[in-house]
Amino acid sequence: MQQVYRSTFTGLLIGGLVLSAFSPLSAVAGNSKTNRQVGSKTSVANVLRITSNALPSPKLTFVGKEPYTVRGKQFYRYKLAVTNSDVYPDNLFSPAPNLPPCGNNTNSSRTWVNIFNAQTNSRLYGFCALSSPKNLTSLWFAVEKGQNPPKSVYITLEDRQTNKTYRSNVVLLKEEQNPPQATKEDCLAFNPNNIAVKKVNNSWKIIEGSNHWMFDFGNKRDEALSAYKTIKHYGMNKSCFVGRPDPSFKYLLVNNRAPVGSLQGEDCVAFDPNRTTVRNVNGRWTIVDGNHLMFNFGSNKDEALESLKIIKKYNFTRSCFVGRPDPSFSYLRR
Repeated sequence: MQQVYRSTFTGLLIGGLVLSAFSPLSAVAGNSKTNRQVGSKTSVANVLRITSNALPSPKLTFVGKEPYTVRGKQFYRYKLAVTNSDVYPDNLFSPAPNLPPCGNNTNSSRTWVNIFNAQTNSRLYGFCALSSPKNLTSLWFAVEKGQNPPKSVYITLEDRQTNKTYRSNVVLLKEEQNPPQATKEDCLAFNPNNIAVKKVNNSWKIIEGSNHWMFDFGNKRDEALSAYKTIKHYGMNKSCFVGRPDPSFKYLLVNNRAPVGSLQGEDCVAFDPNRTTVRNVNGRWTIVDGNHLMFNFGSNKDEALESLKIIKKYNFTRSCFVGRPDPSFSYLRR
């Protein structure tokens, strides 16, 4: 499982290696599956666009759909995200009491977002009170259950202060045309009551029984003991993979469910499974939470999509590590 770390910028342009939790989308993804640390830099082009006010068009992607109910009526929420939201300055969405109100909201934002049916150019929905460019990663519109959704959509950003409108690309609502198939998982069951930490061939391992080598920690005995404690604490009894024999994503389950709870002293980073999506960043397929890179899959888009299904299936909300910055063991939990 490749975890990508968050970069902190002290100026507009800083490059180099950083060791934190998630990284912003301006980070350059690793060159291979085994590269767990990533250099980060802000795009010079993006900085110039912002300072010159020559903003690019929004790059729209379809994230997926989810059911919800309002006052007894059932709907599907179709979720969209702007993948280049980080190029827009914060003041684009500042309150604008000097501009016409949005209904009774006299303090609506400077820029309004509208969603359109690409076939008819009819407006489907809009947002007039977004407070940050980050909100562009969680746009949506609703269709009542039983009604046909549009085949494709686009959005516009209407900057009311400068009278400029930025139109996005058109995106297909692909899930409606090709419903996703059930995820077939690759898991190995084990008995957590029958595991131990042992040194085998000068390498510390967690093994089951006498000959099932499960996890290898090299010379890191303390990390092996910490991982052992974690497995026992949660009662993990399945080790699962995406993309064997060289898996790009790993996770553990407890009786076919996500591990739940917490362990004192564990190293975890929270994320929102409802905001996670697959995105191509600088030629690398990644799973992102809003504007933060989480997992890097290199050129393997299919494994990224499969892993995203798993995250959403189990509603994982924490990504946890033993031994960062180069973790010897990682797991996800709720």
